Amino acid sequence: MLKVDRLGKKYSGRWIFRGLTFELGQGDRLVILGRNGSGKSTLLRTIAGLTDKTEGTVTLPDGDPRHMLGLCALEQSVYAQLTVEEHLELTADLRGCPARIEELLEKIDLAYARDVLASHLSTGMKARLKLAMAIQANPVALLLDEPGAGLDEAGRNLVARITAEQAERGCLVVATNDPIERRLANLELELAV
Repeated sequence: MLKVDRLGKKYSGRWIFRGLTFELGQGDRLVILGRNGSGKSTLLRTIAGLTDKTEGTVTLPDGDPRHMLGLCALEQSVYAQLTVEEHLELTADLRGCPARIEELLEKIDLAYARDVLASHLSTGMKARLKLAMAIQANPVALLLDEPGAGLDEAGRNLVARITAEQAERGCLVVATNDPIERRLANLELELAV
């Protein structure tokens, strides 16, 4: 489902990571560990194609790439002047997939906030919205960067449910240093600084 072969990224003459190789199939859940600055977030962005790789390859199954991969990242922005529902409509249009608004609002427990502008959402509510946008196309590979950041216990339970559902349809990659989130995975990769 997701194959990474000899992947490397260099910034300013320094390798952030190099020679990373792994292959994930259905049900595989990989956690990427490492100290702050070790390249966990950069690795996720590189796999997602948002950051150019220096070397190596990333392979996903054939099909519309907008449907193959979902990413939820800490630095991912939401648009202050769009409502929760408008975000889901926009990402559905951009990804060419069904909006699934009612289903997703129920799943992330934001149905009560569907008409609230993103500028009025709490950090945890924004995290839930970003998670909904990441899973909207039912991706084969789901990439989560510190998914529990800013979430309360109910939000962390939501992440656990979504990752379990993802394992049934595809694979999961989680970048984290959180020992609770570490338990979401059955495989580990540690990046050195």
